[in-house]
Amino acid sequence: MWDTLVTGGRAVLPGAGVVEADVAIHDGRIGAILAPGHGQQATETIDAGGLHVLPGLVDPHVHFGLGHPEDWATESRAAAQGGVTTVLNYIQSARSYRLEEPEERARASASSVIDFAIHPIVMNEEHLSEVDAYVAEHGIYSFKYFANFKGDEGAYMGVEGTDTGFFYALCRAVARHPEALVAVHPENIETIWRLLPEVRESGAEGLPAWNAARPDFVEAHDIFTALLFGRHTGCRMYIPHLTCAEGLDLVRRHRAAGWEITAETCAHYLTHTEDSPVGTLGKVNPPLRTERDVEALWEGIADGAIDTVGSDHNSRPRARKEGSIWSVSAGFTGVTTLLGVLLSEGYHRRGIPLERLVEVSATNPARVFGLAPRKGAIAVGADADLVLVDLDAEVVVDAADCDSRSDFSIYDGWTLRGRPTATLVRGTTVMRDGDVVAPAGHGEWVPRVHTDQEHA
Repeated sequence: MWDTLVTGGRAVLPGAGVVEADVAIHDGRIGAILAPGHGQQATETIDAGGLHVLPGLVDPHVHFGLGHPEDWATESRAAAQGGVTTVLNYIQSARSYRLEEPEERARASASSVIDFAIHPIVMNEEHLSEVDAYVAEHGIYSFKYFANFKGDEGAYMGVEGTDTGFFYALCRAVARHPEALVAVHPENIETIWRLLPEVRESGAEGLPAWNAARPDFVEAHDIFTALLFGRHTGCRMYIPHLTCAEGLDLVRRHRAAGWEITAETCAHYLTHTEDSPVGTLGKVNPPLRTERDVEALWEGIADGAIDTVGSDHNSRPRARKEGSIWSVSAGFTGVTTLLGVLLSEGYHRRGIPLERLVEVSATNPARVFGLAPRKGAIAVGADADLVLVDLDAEVVVDAADCDSRSDFSIYDGWTLRGRPTATLVRGTTVMRDGDVVAPAGHGEWVPRVHTDQEHA
């Protein structure tokens, strides 16, 4: 007698593809994957007839707490509505993360309806000196560095600017832990300091101006720096929110030469460009690029050059996005629409197989960040994190239907084909037909698994 049986669906299984199978759950884990007609019973049966059963998404890139201090209560619900069952949240503070990380974990544990892990953003010499302690005492194995936080760029957070030498020292510190990695935000801010005033003084406005002020080659410049430092220090390097064909070309060429690189893009770079009608609502760093870049990124997903896809979710309110492109805030929501974009634009429009989309949105993020084998795949022994999907259902996006505290989406009015109908986290249904049904605090912190343990 199983706790739960998810029956009648077509499951996306690692190494097997799309298979008609029932998923048996016991004590929050997947206990068996059964062929139809098995005759076994459960306390609860969930009918997945006509639906596809995917592993819950692992979003490797969210900023809960950046938009509002109480984000975990609302944004985790928004994630569950989109079929996301685990997030890796970037936290940033001028304080020591020996203090900040336990507080963040407590906030998330009290409020989140989905599971979570944490990446700290290394921003000062104290953080740098404590990298070993963060690994040993807090189980943190991924660190972010903002290559653009130099000079006064981080002053609004009370953070003094770092430099390229600081970044190199961080790579050396993280390299002492072979299972750890650095995620680097690649934008060469010194070049932007020269370009941005010229573009602004020309009278240019809107998303094209923002792209011109922070062009693709400044992103590619710091991608190369990151890859070079990773090569020379032995530090594992992760490139988040890749936006452009030029950066992707660097990734391809250096990977072909044997360099270890993991590349992520985000959903908005797969759908929006500088010409999108969203205007200042679409301001983000790095900027939205061109149609050529959009198609290059989809090619990278299809052929394996891009490893993961995240949302870069930020609960910015519309009020902070209205005005001149030079003054409005950057960032927007995305965790709820992440799966819908992949299904609608990737599977339906471009014919990318479901198995590949599962890899970039669940399996690979879990593997890269040490959450496998618990997360990221429908496999015996894994957490029963599942999302049931009606592949043909069409949904018109409306931010009012989402539990995020943000009051807009850059996808408002878009019709996305492919709708999550239920989300399970460790065998418990947390979302059903768009409604979150799990209590605050259902989510748990997920400890990382060392690479050698993962493959043992």
